[in-house]
Amino acid sequence: MMEHVIENQIGSMNPAQVRKVRRVVEEPESGFYLPLVRTLMEEYGKAEYGASIVFTSTAPREGVSMVISTIARELAATSGEKVLVAMTSAIGNFAPIHGVEPTEPVIREGNGVFRLSPPQSPNHATRVERFELLRQLTSLFPFVLIDSPALSVSTEALEFGSRSHGMVLVSAAGQVRRNRLLQAKRMIDVAGVPLLGCVLNRRTYPIPDFLYKRL
Repeated sequence: MMEHVIENQIGSMNPAQVRKVRRVVEEPESGFYLPLVRTLMEEYGKAEYGASIVFTSTAPREGVSMVISTIARELAATSGEKVLVAMTSAIGNFAPIHGVEPTEPVIREGNGVFRLSPPQSPNHATRVERFELLRQLTSLFPFVLIDSPALSVSTEALEFGSRSHGMVLVSAAGQVRRNRLLQAKRMIDVAGVPLLGCVLNRRTYPIPDFLYKRL
């Protein structure tokens, strides 16, 4: 089913976009988030430069940062491209704390994954400045994964989502309620942000793994 959908997408792409996508479609590396990684690769294939994707949740402490770090590693390994992880609070943060030596703007974590340095002071950049920096980052990195606060506490996910290629919603198993998920989906739809996927985090498996493999 996934391959059929991807082939339909490829049919509408130009040759340069097809080359971007086929490396992943035809020679995928196995990974837990591979279906989502393929979706992000499709967005990159359609983008003029790089693809920026916002990751958020319905409420705080649902594991967005952990999920985005794992996906960044799988995406870099699968695509062979550079992946930048950036918190919204770091995008456009230009002023370090007085008396503290400024850090490098980008930290290399290895294996193709980079991270925008954490902010050293409150972010006073204007929205225009922050969105301009995001545009510049997508011209430097094929993938920019944006670590955003939860929808219940901030509008940043929707603001950056409207300037990005889509959004991924992270939910903690056993924590989030159905009505809250539906409300989050309505907020995303009203903002006009494409919802590229949902991640169920912290899922438990009461049945032993060897039984799942035999099902």
